[in-house]
Amino acid sequence: MLRKILFVFIALALVTTIAFVSGGEETKKVVMKLSSVLPESHPTNLAMVFFADEVNKRTNGEIEIQVFPNSQLGEQRDALEGLKVGILEMAMTAAGPLGQFVPTVDVLNLPYIWRDLDHMHKALDGEAGTILAADMERAGFKFLYWMDAGSRNVINNKLPITKPEDLRGLRIRVMTSNLMVDTLNNMGAIATPMGQGEVYSALQQGVLDGWENNPQTLLTLKLYEVSKYFSSTRHFMVPDVLLMSKKVFDGLTPDQQKIIMEVAKQAQDKQRASWKDSESKAIEELKQKGVIFNDIADVTPFMEKVKPVWKTYTDKYGTKLSDMIQNTK
Repeated sequence: MLRKILFVFIALALVTTIAFVSGGEETKKVVMKLSSVLPESHPTNLAMVFFADEVNKRTNGEIEIQVFPNSQLGEQRDALEGLKVGILEMAMTAAGPLGQFVPTVDVLNLPYIWRDLDHMHKALDGEAGTILAADMERAGFKFLYWMDAGSRNVINNKLPITKPEDLRGLRIRVMTSNLMVDTLNNMGAIATPMGQGEVYSALQQGVLDGWENNPQTLLTLKLYEVSKYFSSTRHFMVPDVLLMSKKVFDGLTPDQQKIIMEVAKQAQDKQRASWKDSESKAIEELKQKGVIFNDIADVTPFMEKVKPVWKTYTDKYGTKLSDMIQNTK
């Protein structure tokens, strides 16, 4: 509760509208905050800085977007709550926490739903993505663009994971998502939901044995200092998404809205282009820092373990979206 109160206080204190003269007429400059849990050097964050700079240029300074990395404005759930009530303008979030606010989004979090990134791009840029964007809007969020986040893999400081039995008794951090908790529990771990900003100290203090994510996040957050083994379970491939408060978006002029959506498409293309290259570079650097990588050629045993997670989701929401995604060619 205290964190939420502090978050609201900070957000309200940062809301800024400045009047300036342009072409002989007074125009209101809008300053927007963009919340991110990722560090400045992360490729996803770099694409958001590009987005902010381009919007500023295209609007001739009428809109200034300030990017706050490293969980400065709270964790992803805090940001989503701020977006809904309009006290935060923009936020980057993973589909995991978003599923708690827009339940149909959990289809993107189903374990092993994606064949590869190309499959994900085609589905998200197609009918499935359109349906989900409309659901987000009904929930109070304006969808701006999708971001690659690679596959999520088990990272821990105890042992290499080669089979589900290796996870038994390990406390593994997951995002605040019921579906993700169920997935790691079914795989054999003790799933522990926690904000990304708390993971380093939890690993350092022994509260956690591990977590799950991609090489870029492991590197840029320096979690290799408290994580030793990276096992390619590839259980999730959860996209990130840039959202805007619908209340704030609706308050912009049509020209400003158009510019934001056009620049969002550019930022999405830029982030996707940089992601794959950044992954291979991150892996090489992590190896030099002592991280031990083990590839799991056959993840079938893990896929078998998480079948109950699929049943729980489809019993509740049906199979329309999951079928649509799986049938995307």
